[in-house]
Amino acid sequence: MSVSAEQGTRRRVGYVAGLFVLLVVLVVAVVVVLITQGSVAIPVGEVIRVLTGQHVESEITRTIVVDARLPKVLAGLLAGAALAVSGVQMQTLFRNPLAEPFVLGVSSGAVLGAAIVILGAGGAGWLAGIGVISRIGVTGAAVAGAGAVLLIALGIARKVGDPVVVLVVGVMLDYLATALVDLLIYYTDPDRLQALTTFRRGSVRNVTWDELEIIAIACAVVLGLSVYLAQPLNALLLGERYATSLGVNVRRVHLLSLTGVAVLSGITTAYCGAIAFVGLAAPHLARGLLRSADHRLVLPASALIGAVVVLVAEYVAGGNGLTRTSLPLNSVTAFVGAPVILWVLLSGRARRRGR
Repeated sequence: MSVSAEQGTRRRVGYVAGLFVLLVVLVVAVVVVLITQGSVAIPVGEVIRVLTGQHVESEITRTIVVDARLPKVLAGLLAGAALAVSGVQMQTLFRNPLAEPFVLGVSSGAVLGAAIVILGAGGAGWLAGIGVISRIGVTGAAVAGAGAVLLIALGIARKVGDPVVVLVVGVMLDYLATALVDLLIYYTDPDRLQALTTFRRGSVRNVTWDELEIIAIACAVVLGLSVYLAQPLNALLLGERYATSLGVNVRRVHLLSLTGVAVLSGITTAYCGAIAFVGLAAPHLARGLLRSADHRLVLPASALIGAVVVLVAEYVAGGNGLTRTSLPLNSVTAFVGAPVILWVLLSGRARRRGR
């Protein structure tokens, strides 16, 4: 290796390491700032002392930080990371830069599954007599709904092969799932509708420690699986035939990736609502900052960026914190996602013209 090439490699490694350090610091800073804000403002120093286990003068402060705000902030962090990683995998599997859980209707499928359980099971619901519906729970139904839409979309993608057609099909699936939810709402007792509002708005304000444990375990397992799939996904970037020639079991990679995406999308939707555009924006921002499509770098960078996007959006949506009346989280994330969609479309068109 020449001296100039070695220097270039060192600069590259230094840049990537510095970027990851910056992203981690940014995540920590946003978490701390978000915890300080609310109906009761808490100084940054107090928050840091609580989080590091140091002594604080008021136990009320500790209770507010630990019991009221920390689970919500951690839920937002995990939701952003999960949606971003889902977006990376979907964009690779579908070979479509605009693929993500919300755009392809996966989040709407999760909402539909959750709506069936929330509106139809329990009490006087119209599915109360079907025991399996009640036992599967909101979380299981959300995962099943997300998985069903994913399988339909992937089947069409493999048969058609045109990314634009797949995107249109995804939009149609989104409309169909939304229409079915509207029908369920129309034929449901109005008193049961309040529980469905969170799923359609997106929010982390209602997450408790018990629910956070479920989110954390599911995200840890599936995010760990995504790290294992990073190398096979790199091979898939050059096509399924090339990946097969390298010894990659393409069918197995598809199955594991889609299962992971369905679980992450279903879990985040069940507890945090259908959060739009994060899975689309974070992967493109990560690739742009890293100047690389290597999943070993893009997956962790996307997770960190997705966490930052959701936490910042939650701060903006809440006015000055998590405890006040707020805007729907989707309204804020759209301001990030919509420009990214336009950028991807316009840059793709510019590249085609330049050929």
